[in-house]
Amino acid sequence: MNIPGKTEKVANDKLREMQCEFNPLSRCDGSVMYCQGATVVISAVLGPIEVKTQNLSIDGSYLECNYRPKAGLPQVKERIREAAVRDVLELALLSEAYPRSKMSLQIQELEDRGSIDACALNSACLAMLIGGLPLKCSFAAVHCIINDQGEYVLDPDQRETVHQRASFTFAFDSLEGNLLLVQTKGSFKIAEFNDVESLCRSASAEIFRFYRNNIANYHCRRPEGQKTSEDNMET
Repeated sequence: MNIPGKTEKVANDKLREMQCEFNPLSRCDGSVMYCQGATVVISAVLGPIEVKTQNLSIDGSYLECNYRPKAGLPQVKERIREAAVRDVLELALLSEAYPRSKMSLQIQELEDRGSIDACALNSACLAMLIGGLPLKCSFAAVHCIINDQGEYVLDPDQRETVHQRASFTFAFDSLEGNLLLVQTKGSFKIAEFNDVESLCRSASAEIFRFYRNNIANYHCRRPEGQKTSEDNMET
């Protein structure tokens, strides 16, 4: 990954291992269990389905988004996370394709071991893609922190976040890499913000490749850049 300037401040520029399982749930249009490191989230989508009269719109579909914690009822932080996911989906969803209908997304947190906001967004994107809901573009979210030593740590686990000075979550679209979401917390300089954004933007390309390869495998298609044995024999 290319990080402009101050590369000596990067303590970790690698994403944790990503895994996913498509359609672990049967009573929905699409679902995915997404793992990033030890953080696990499951998302499910339904749509287009019938919408209540108070939510009906002739201009586009109504988006319902619910986030559930691992245990107990949703608190303030879960509502904030839910609102962030909804904001990104409203930018990416092609709601005009199904007016007078509803798109429903349900996110269930199974294990939070760091970067839960980014994992929730990535699982939501995969669920929308595998469920066939219309999107203007896909999106990828990346979390990064600055620790007490001023080092940048990409996709930190729960242990590493204990000593954070500032945290950042970015979401980028797949078309032009435009920012769809920026969440920040703590104290930082403008130069540090720019460095972290560049680091996260580079990491988002790896997430988009993960999307393409796993969806291609799921639909029994050849991943991008991979040759079959027949192609190798011909060359």
